[in-house]
Amino acid sequence: MKIQFHGENCFSVQTKDASFLFDPSGSAPSKKYDFATNSGALEENTKKLTDIKKVLSLPGEFEISGILVRGFYSRPENVVYKVTADNVCLVHLGSLESKPSTEFFEKLGENVDIVFVCLSEKFGVKQAKEMIETLDPRMTLIGGDQSFFPKMIESGARMAEEDEITVTQTMVGEEKTDILVLPQK
Repeated sequence: MKIQFHGENCFSVQTKDASFLFDPSGSAPSKKYDFATNSGALEENTKKLTDIKKVLSLPGEFEISGILVRGFYSRPENVVYKVTADNVCLVHLGSLESKPSTEFFEKLGENVDIVFVCLSEKFGVKQAKEMIETLDPRMTLIGGDQSFFPKMIESGARMAEEDEITVTQTMVGEEKTDILVLPQK
């Protein structure tokens, strides 16, 4: 599986059998995608991309191109998406403003391999670190407002060497959480 950061809250994921976008932004590459998720804040960006078979912007359970997708609210304006692809569980948190409720974590369940945390004025480094500690994923990819990236690196994240990472089943089987900031593609 290959993952790239495209600015704002946007990440593209290429699996063996499908490709999809989390929260498309204006800088998302124009190519064919099996689906895109829209957590709520960037709906106008999704409309600009024409080669997406399906756009998800509401809670629910879906199966698209053999990929299981579950969406649920963390708050009324933000849908979190949990995607299982290539035997890896990915969770894109969208635009959080505070740490979600206990009920949210119960819905999310355990065994999160990769979590996408997007930083903002309302959800900074301290909240991100608390969220990562609570979820305890094998890998965390940082997105959102890039002005927060240096502080995230100071607090223990590392800058990836490339703008694209390849994730394997073995990488997400490790015991420690790897927190990565990807350069924007």
